[in-house]
Amino acid sequence: MYNKLKFLIIIMLPLLLVVAGCKKGTFDINSPNPNVPSQVAPKYLLSSSLAGSAILQYGGGNTDILNTYMGYLSISGGYIPNAAWLTYNVTSDFGSNNWDAGYPVLENYIFIANTAAKDSTQANFLAIAKIMMAYHFSRLVDIYNDLPYSDALQGSSGELFPKYDKAADIYTALLHQIDTAITIINNNPGAASPGNYDIMFSGNMASWIQFANTVKLRMLMNLTETSGGPATITSELQGLTSADFLGTDAVINPGYTNSTGAQQNPLWGNFGWNPTGAPYGNENYLVACSYIVNFWKNTNDSFRPSQVFCLNTNNGVVQGRAFGSNNGSEISPSVISLVGYSADPTNFTSGILVSPTAGAVLFPAFESLFLQAEAAQRGYLTGADPVALYDAAVTADFEELSVPNADADAQAYYSQTGSIANQVNISASSDPITTIITQKWASLILFDPLESWCDWRRLGIPATLPVSIFPGTTATHIPYRLLYPTSEYKYNAVNVATEGTISALTSKIFWMP
Repeated sequence: MYNKLKFLIIIMLPLLLVVAGCKKGTFDINSPNPNVPSQVAPKYLLSSSLAGSAILQYGGGNTDILNTYMGYLSISGGYIPNAAWLTYNVTSDFGSNNWDAGYPVLENYIFIANTAAKDSTQANFLAIAKIMMAYHFSRLVDIYNDLPYSDALQGSSGELFPKYDKAADIYTALLHQIDTAITIINNNPGAASPGNYDIMFSGNMASWIQFANTVKLRMLMNLTETSGGPATITSELQGLTSADFLGTDAVINPGYTNSTGAQQNPLWGNFGWNPTGAPYGNENYLVACSYIVNFWKNTNDSFRPSQVFCLNTNNGVVQGRAFGSNNGSEISPSVISLVGYSADPTNFTSGILVSPTAGAVLFPAFESLFLQAEAAQRGYLTGADPVALYDAAVTADFEELSVPNADADAQAYYSQTGSIANQVNISASSDPITTIITQKWASLILFDPLESWCDWRRLGIPATLPVSIFPGTTATHIPYRLLYPTSEYKYNAVNVATEGTISALTSKIFWMP
């Protein structure tokens, strides 16, 4: 697998100081050592932790596989085929950084929470850490199902070989943790502001509450097909309105620059160019997939394709390639389109790949609106209009991609009738949920394929999502989950063995029907 992931993970562990008894009159100028502090203030770790969250979400080793599974990207014809990837022969190495880098990111937030809990003036840092822990643990559940949770990351006093908790129990605990975090914020209006150390909301705690509620909403929508899901969703969303959820993007920017590759926006660092103008490997390796390109064509979407992919150089159109194709003549950028608005790295002004200094969108506003539209359509958001929310979500995606005349073009797109109404027009659709989830899938390309993967596993939408056409492929559908990584079988073998034999193609996440 082509993996160009770059991780900036700062793991701050408490230093255990062993202090010997001192005799009267003795003095050691180096004890304690001022250069090795036993505690670090939460504010100094928050920025790096949030930056780590952005890298985790957009890092190639985590998202490349899912972008191909979900019909967004394919592999260029100019490379030797990776048969394991193209036939879904998933191993423990596939996407392993979701786990191997995900837990260290979580460790940062746990350290912030444990430190902030000792000082009431740091309540906002405690709440932020709890929200981000819920964010990341829920995503790990959505990828792997059961996890080490209650015993995990407890430091020197904790369990070195943490047991696995049931995925459903983790979800329940995380929903409660989000509620606790919101209560902490509301009950401590005079707590210290994170200010500019908060590189997502600049210390705006009202925005953190909206973010927390939106993370909760995402988790709750994953429960729609479970036996107790509707009751849980109804209870958890009681009293909430659209004003309680994100209406703008949650964007992380620690000060991305083009000075070095490690300081670039992580999406740019996966598909763009290094500071000297040379393309990164994935710029030519992962290319447009014919499935989403054909979807855009079939729904008369002339607006978004060229904001996501470059026009090819042969005939000046966005051209895709089927996932698993072994046609070696389908090379990029002459035939198959590359990711980006323009093939010229100095000419990026809009679209999905804007700039190496642009912020990383952790949670786009359009996804929040699609989630609200689904919840409203199912009757979980009292008084909310699913049509208005859906139309706003499509418009927000057009705006996100800097489509010229975004509002008018979005309206023209979602107002279409006839045979494609179920795919674009919720007002004319005979199946509004399918319309909502279809357009949510189309919008999440490169932003967050994990969430569209969740929707497909939960609802089977898009219903026509293809499997690889690579010779020898026997799978009838894309994988349901990833396998626990090699590191877990090496270092926590006894506990991971309790999960039994795992199959990427048959083992399900707890919320799947």
